[in-house]
This record gives sequence, structure tokens and C-alpha cells, in this order.
Amino acid sequence: MAEEFESLIEASLRRGEPVALATVLSGPTAGRRLLVWVAGHTFGDLGWPRLNQRVALYAEQLLERGARPAAAKKFELPGAGNVEVRLELRLP
Repeated sequence: MAEEFESLIEASLRRGEPVALATVLSGPTAGRRLLVWVAGHTFGDLGWPRLNQRVALYAEQLLERGARPAAAKKFELPGAGNVEVRLELRLP
């Protein structure tokens, strides 16, 4: 699956489309990943539908601003506590 993520990232950058790679750093689904494009498309799964939605919205905002650095952000989920997610922005 890691190869599929890298392949999708490379294809997006060739087309001139920025993409964000989100990775869960802590919590029961640590290591799960999600790709997010500005148009709202996603690929992958962070383990909770609500987390997918919140991370995708946050990543879209970062991509629209053209932010570059990798950033980690904590998201609070009912019943799961805080989940830390790293966002790596890949810009063409």
C-alpha cells in the first residue's frame, strides 16, 4: 500500500496538483495514512470517519494557503481522546 501512496503523490505532482499526506502518530490507529487533494478527494483511511473528515478539511486549508512545512496537529475524538496526526504537504 505504501507504494500506492507514493505513486499517487508522484502522479499528482506531475499534474501540478498539490497533495497532503496525513499520518496518525498516536492512538489506536497509529501508522494509518490518508492523502488529501484541494478538491476534497481523499485516498486511504485514518481509522475513524470523523477523523478523516476533520483532517481532510484541515489539510485542504493548508494546501490552499500553500504552506510547506510538515506539521503535527492534535484532534480530539469522542471516546478516543487526542489523536496526533502529521501532515506533510507536497507541492509541485
